Amino acid sequence: MTSQLILGNGRGLALASDSAATSRTGQERRTWEDATKIYPLRQPHRVAVLQAGGVNLLGMPVSVLVNQWQETLGEGRMPLEGYRDSFLSWLGHNLGKWTTQDAMDDKAYDALKNELKRLRRGNLYVLREGVEEGLTGGVEKLLTTVPDEEHHDATLRAIQERSEYYLAFAPVFDPALPPMADGLFSRLGSRSQEDSWTPDSLIASGFEGLPRSEQIDRALHELFRLMVGRNYSITGLSTIELTFAGYGSSELIPSVASVEIEGALENHIARSCESERKAVALLDAAGFALYKPVAQYETIEMIISGHNRGLLQAAIGDVVGPSPVLSSDRAKVEGDPEVDAEDAPDPDLVEETTERDAMDEWTKAQRLGKEVVERADTLSDTHHYWKFMRTIAGLEMTSLADTTRSLVAVEALSKTLLGELPTVGGHIDVATITLTDGFTWVKSDLVEITATR
Repeated sequence: MTSQLILGNGRGLALASDSAATSRTGQERRTWEDATKIYPLRQPHRVAVLQAGGVNLLGMPVSVLVNQWQETLGEGRMPLEGYRDSFLSWLGHNLGKWTTQDAMDDKAYDALKNELKRLRRGNLYVLREGVEEGLTGGVEKLLTTVPDEEHHDATLRAIQERSEYYLAFAPVFDPALPPMADGLFSRLGSRSQEDSWTPDSLIASGFEGLPRSEQIDRALHELFRLMVGRNYSITGLSTIELTFAGYGSSELIPSVASVEIEGALENHIARSCESERKAVALLDAAGFALYKPVAQYETIEMIISGHNRGLLQAAIGDVVGPSPVLSSDRAKVEGDPEVDAEDAPDPDLVEETTERDAMDEWTKAQRLGKEVVERADTLSDTHHYWKFMRTIAGLEMTSLADTTRSLVAVEALSKTLLGELPTVGGHIDVATITLTDGFTWVKSDLVEITATR
């Protein structure tokens, strides 16, 4: 992981990033503290790219890809979002230079195989009659609870409920991916099973010994199609977050444009993009200010907002407690789990009234807790956030750079003090981007985050 911060005003942008990088190979985890995560583009481009999350895209270091892409830019500048879109387009057209179709298909294979494995005997969520429920032990355990003659229908229903869960709770992260599903599975299905895997061969091995029919196979194929664009592991497992920061062509106000890269499918780079964010004009002519944290920034947020929103919500949850258990549910909670709620004994009128009162009180407490959090957010904006933004708007570039460095250092220090894994650390790289000077590295003697972990 990473901690990065971009602060900006009418004078320019200041960028800061730690240098810790973590890699995982199986169960092994290694951390280096000499990674460079800020990549400046050459003049006349007044833009830098900040990288967080994954280090490699399908095996190739992102730094290499950025450097190769910028060789194609020439002298012409473009809007800031244009730099991001140009890079994504270049990646898609050049995938074949460092990876293969088989390597990308392997990602899909692993994702589909794991989904079938969870569906067979794992723990996963389904949508049953409009309610999210856990399916523990998968279809295998489900079939032990129903008569043999119902095995087929129970299996089909579980697959369909899993598909309904994807539709309800797994939003499409890249709208370009779902339309590619039919073409993907048509290509995979037309391959020779002697040389390669196919969706049908996956189903045959993954559901061996379970009920099979044309209906079940169609339901599984539909589940596979729904996963494209909703299941991140179809295209890759390691998210790469890139932030393009600086000045687009003919722009006087600095801005940032971000993208989360989720791997690739065919020749398309799977991504979710964030709209361009410009430095905002503050009221009473205080100037312009931009605040963009990246990756890990919980402590930075607490400093700027004046409170810990997550901790406040957790405290309210502890005080309010869980929802009361009504007598209509008690047969499931305390008695035979096979007794349905509607079959439980009816409570007497006094008990029913008391339970309704308890539920009403709990609901009121929940509502009050939500109002407290919302009020805290409003007060935070008024008394902390906008004061911070007005301060940022007035800082000279040297102070702006020092502020970004200090806040990233505090984020790293907080991880050390809490005994967390050293996912933020190493020296802190700091740079500025201005219209006059373009990109400039900022040197400092206080660049090393020293702490015993």
